[in-house]
Amino acid sequence: MRVKLEEVCKRIYAGGDVPKDRYSEEKTEDYKVPIFANAEKDEGLYGYTDEAREKELSITVAARGTIGYTVIRREPFLPVIRLITVVPDLKKVSERYLFYALKMCKPQSSGTSIPQLTVPDIKKNTLNLLEIAEQESIANILDKLNGIIKLRTEVISKLDELIKARFFELFGDLVEGDKIKENRRKIGDIASVTKLAGFEFTKYIKYKDVGSIGDVIMLRGLNCKRGKLILDDIKWIERETSDLLPRSKLYIGDILITYAGTIGDVALVDEDNKYHLAPNVGKITIIDKLSYDPVFLVHLLMYSNKYIMSFASKVAQASINMQKIRNFEYYFPSFEKQKYFSTFVEQVNKSKVVLQLNTFIIQ
Repeated sequence: MRVKLEEVCKRIYAGGDVPKDRYSEEKTEDYKVPIFANAEKDEGLYGYTDEAREKELSITVAARGTIGYTVIRREPFLPVIRLITVVPDLKKVSERYLFYALKMCKPQSSGTSIPQLTVPDIKKNTLNLLEIAEQESIANILDKLNGIIKLRTEVISKLDELIKARFFELFGDLVEGDKIKENRRKIGDIASVTKLAGFEFTKYIKYKDVGSIGDVIMLRGLNCKRGKLILDDIKWIERETSDLLPRSKLYIGDILITYAGTIGDVALVDEDNKYHLAPNVGKITIIDKLSYDPVFLVHLLMYSNKYIMSFASKVAQASINMQKIRNFEYYFPSFEKQKYFSTFVEQVNKSKVVLQLNTFIIQ
């Protein structure tokens, strides 16, 4: 029998503000109650306070940021900053069974540009209500699969670390030039740098949540992470609109870099005639691809974020304009060494693809 989640829960609510007058970053004698917010790092631990809002076993779901990140909470705590708290009725549902149901919840269209999960979204979801013993049996199976997924994710992370280690072994610090001390060039010397103009977005762009045949994906900042395109949250435009704006069309080898809000996230475009540049993302197109390799350059940018941030404006929402991106300056190794590294990355990525495919099948 399928039931709504709210039918098997005592309460579902969103966290409020951080109690600034009763808050400590460290656990103290006076402030022992953990505060949890919307984050994956440290399971969302924000700090400590002196009074818990939730004292029963419950499950939290990140409503913003890492949307859908879910944790079972077994000690009293204070949820803040719209973190969704779900308190199960344990006479009706196993907390682990509910945990996996909540992991499947997706945000509905909220009418805003920033995706978020809401309490109504949670309440609208349903689960197949079984006997508690059967719920526990299913949760046991899912726990084992989740363990396999975690191990494979850790292996993928290790492979990313291997690529980074190889980069610095070969090239060192290309900002300071501790290993390579020649061919210092600005990004603007070797590539064109551009963006989608604000008036172009206002005049021409109308996002679609669901694409049709021939439509083009708009690549936004949230689609650029760790050198790769992340396409689990995308918007579309009609191809005719993309064709009206040729300067911001994207092709294989183009490098994307976020320049407002979250600065310096990069990704490499891997296909022609499929993507278009969205606001707050710059496009770097190498002029001479027989002298400079896109895979090498995207990793160079990815591994020099501290240097990139030194160009950011010191305002509430930090940003970097296109001229500053053109002024990024590095020592560049020979094209042969760039290609050697690029080939190494390609071989490692093949292993990652196999792991990711197997993980996807399990999920």
